[in-house]
Amino acid sequence: MRSIRSKDGTNIAFEITGQGPALILITGALNYSKFGVVGDLVPLLSDKFTVINYDRRGRGQSQSDSPWSIAKEIEDIDALIEIAGGSAHLYGHSAGAALALLTAAALGKRVSSTAAYEPPLCSGWRDELQTRLGIWQFKQLTSQGKNLELITRFMRYVGMDGTLIEETLASEHRDALIAMAPTLSYEARILLHTSHFMRHQARLVTQPVYLLAEDQSFATVLKVQRRLARALPSARTLVISGQTHAVEAKMLAPILEEFFALKKSDRSLKRSVVSLTEYNR
Repeated sequence: MRSIRSKDGTNIAFEITGQGPALILITGALNYSKFGVVGDLVPLLSDKFTVINYDRRGRGQSQSDSPWSIAKEIEDIDALIEIAGGSAHLYGHSAGAALALLTAAALGKRVSSTAAYEPPLCSGWRDELQTRLGIWQFKQLTSQGKNLELITRFMRYVGMDGTLIEETLASEHRDALIAMAPTLSYEARILLHTSHFMRHQARLVTQPVYLLAEDQSFATVLKVQRRLARALPSARTLVISGQTHAVEAKMLAPILEEFFALKKSDRSLKRSVVSLTEYNR
């Protein structure tokens, strides 16, 4: 992998594959460039796009020397956009989807369009309070060196069964996952910021947005998708049938390819719902 220095001097590792319009992939919690749905998309998209797959700060081969902030994560993406020639499409998964939307609001026309897969959203003060408590607990566990306990708890929370957790932790990704445990508090802070985004920043995202969700995922994702669609000026939505939060890359890739290949006018003017279940729940 190559690396670039972000604005604060942090080295961000990335790789570029393929040719065509630039597309930056943004991972979610406990994922990095070599592990998760996002990495699986690279060979499926690189025949039509210049795909930039990177390790978010504190993951994989990217550094995390300076104090973390959302603004710094956006600066990391901005540095990658500069390498791409000054503009790029964004695809983000889960917390990475929220980060993609925040980046689109902050960077304006440097982001051509954004596809966001199940971005998390706090629905009220109870969710915000629970998230703040989670951040405190995450920090306590990592300060005590209990990284393995933290990521195991998180895996159970997102629905992984015991067998899958054991298989994942027995894989070549074990050390990388344990090292990423401190980044879970970063994801929680992104979640905490989504309420502010909805109130003050969503209207700034005038670029085309595609909000994606599954009908077999967490119970709240379709409600979140509907709220975001109402808040974002140029959003279209899609509910993918029969998938969970860990959507199969081979199913997702053609959907992304079709969206990013559309003319700008088509992406921004069409608001479509490809499953009535979104509004029936």
